[in-house]
Amino acid sequence: MVFTVKERIFLVETFVRTNSFRTVKEEFIQEHGKDPPSKSNIQELVKKWRSTGSVQNKKRRRRKTALTLNKLAEINNRIRNSPTKSLRRLSAQSGVSLNSAHRAMRQLGFKAYKVSVQHQLLPADFDNRRTFCHWIREEIFIGLIDPNLLFFTDEAWFHLSGYINSQNNRYWSTDNPHQLHEIPLHDQKIGVWCAISRTRMIGPIFFEDTVNSQRYINNILHPFFNQLTDYEKQNGTFQQDNATAHTAHASLAAIQDVFEDRVISRGRWPARSPDLNPCDFFLWGYLKAKVYENNPHTIDELKTNITNMIRSIPDAMLSNVYDNFIKRTQCCIQEEGHQFQHLL
Repeated sequence: MVFTVKERIFLVETFVRTNSFRTVKEEFIQEHGKDPPSKSNIQELVKKWRSTGSVQNKKRRRRKTALTLNKLAEINNRIRNSPTKSLRRLSAQSGVSLNSAHRAMRQLGFKAYKVSVQHQLLPADFDNRRTFCHWIREEIFIGLIDPNLLFFTDEAWFHLSGYINSQNNRYWSTDNPHQLHEIPLHDQKIGVWCAISRTRMIGPIFFEDTVNSQRYINNILHPFFNQLTDYEKQNGTFQQDNATAHTAHASLAAIQDVFEDRVISRGRWPARSPDLNPCDFFLWGYLKAKVYENNPHTIDELKTNITNMIRSIPDAMLSNVYDNFIKRTQCCIQEEGHQFQHLL
């Protein structure tokens, strides 16, 4: 039976006062309401107190497992052959403790880097991405595009089960390899469409069915147009990706009726470039990290969470997102259209 420090002190003080093991046991039962330790245990406790002045047990020091050169060489070979291996598995395969595995990784100079999940790029995309970044920076610099009236748009699917957590992906290396895991672009179950500029958000506009051209016009574009001011319609610039529903003739005609030639879409917007769209590189991730915090149980609760979070985004955050977009265009140019997240 384990006894607290307070109980041990009581045992020693009672024995010193009475010099009777029997009295110690009787008073212990009366005071603490449980069985006392045996006579031999009380003797050991008193002996410890007289020799050390303490009734506490000594803290045991863990012996460090010696990491020999051969063992370090084995661990080095194992992790280089399988750099995504977990330390727990490495420990089991190498026959060392988990702490020793941690220590070995430090001695060998390995660090754990997160695997960044990014969209897939094709060789043909690089020139288009670089060309767009040069163009948009020039248009903004000479004043043909007002950043306060540049509306980036996109839709995403939210579902009650939440979102994928990739925190446990690691790649062990002595140097950061900027390892990427490329995936196709979109997911899926309540649809959310938003427009974001340097100064304000428009949305959310919710939809439930797969978006085709007619639904895009009726259920998304028209509600969006109704929220624009006359000045925004006359001077704003509208961006959208190259999804089929977005670039259908009817969709483009509806957009050009409002924005005329101030449209960034097919022929201008580079394919597979969510890393250049604030909705993708900021908004969806920001919302998905927030809207599930109170564990919504219905679609209506999820809609309410999404609406509240969008409306609570401060103006300063929108300004920072725009600055991030400008920085991304520069990084994209620097990397000649390739992945550039390691520069951010």
